[in-house]
Amino acid sequence: MKMKLQFLSLLTLAMVTFACQTSTDDNPSPDDVSNTLTDGRWKVSYYYDKDKVETGDFSGYTFDFRLDGAFIAYFGSNTTTGTWRTGTDDGSSRLIIDIIGSKPLDDLPDDWIILEKSDNLIKLKDDNDTHLEELHFMRVN
Repeated sequence: MKMKLQFLSLLTLAMVTFACQTSTDDNPSPDDVSNTLTDGRWKVSYYYDKDKVETGDFSGYTFDFRLDGAFIAYFGSNTTTGTWRTGTDDGSSRLIIDIIGSKPLDDLPDDWIILEKSDNLIKLKDDNDTHLEELHFMRVN
């Protein structure tokens, strides 16, 4: 009976340890980010490129991440379309944006690493360590 109790205790401890190690709180799964992004419109709340903050370049833009993978940038009555998807590469969840446009939209196409996700904020960074770039999207509605 004592061995059975010890075995059950070790099994319980192993299961708790495994559950803690596989928590997705710090590294969101792509599906979680997809569900968040497709719920409402977004704006760029922070953009850092190489050596300076360029958030103001996106003033007036809102973005729509559609369920069908369309990515739409709105600026007044003008729209620019592209695509988006999520994935995993090198153990990191990614947001891949592909859009063709002029400044500032030409800064968005990338294979962004998802740093942080909440219901109202997505923080992303470029995986190129020699080209420091960070992009944050904030929900506007």
